[in-house]
Amino acid sequence: MDAFKEYLQQYPNYKPSDFDAVLPYLSIKEVDAGEYLLRQGKICKHIAFIESGLFRLYYLNDGKEVTNCFCKENTLTTSYSSLILQKPSDIAIQAIEPSRLIILSNDSLQKLYKTHSFWQQLGRIAAENEFITTEEHNRFLKDVSATNRYQLLLEKDKQLLQRVPLNYLATYLQITPETLSRIRNKLART
Repeated sequence: MDAFKEYLQQYPNYKPSDFDAVLPYLSIKEVDAGEYLLRQGKICKHIAFIESGLFRLYYLNDGKEVTNCFCKENTLTTSYSSLILQKPSDIAIQAIEPSRLIILSNDSLQKLYKTHSFWQQLGRIAAENEFITTEEHNRFLKDVSATNRYQLLLEKDKQLLQRVPLNYLATYLQITPETLSRIRNKLART
């Protein structure tokens, strides 16, 4: 729980009582690699803090998987639209590595929103950050060449590239695995 407490402390107006308020609502969940936290078409009932491990969020487009996000330790993960609207999720959340999560149910989150301004603020900031991340990724895909997308990802988070299977990375970059291999080989020679 220490990592989650540290995560919360980065937000404005945090007080130790804010952590004390959420503590009774938290549960721990261990997830094996390949296991789903959420399947596409199911209604999301919780938000998860990733204490350790790595997840991918993906959707199906004409039967093909498209990874739109990787979530690693010390971040939150959920299907925001499904959680907020309580409608079936258009994404799946799958563990890439064995992972340990701290889970907060949507019902508990709603109770915290009603009684603690910090939790309202955290929910707003988390949703805003999700919007910004999605908008940046969309521009990244539209405005940057495949080679430059890979290079930017390499510069931004080289460690992540060592943890993510190439087929998932290719779907994130929206290129074929063969194109990704050519790009990697070309860059390795330069």
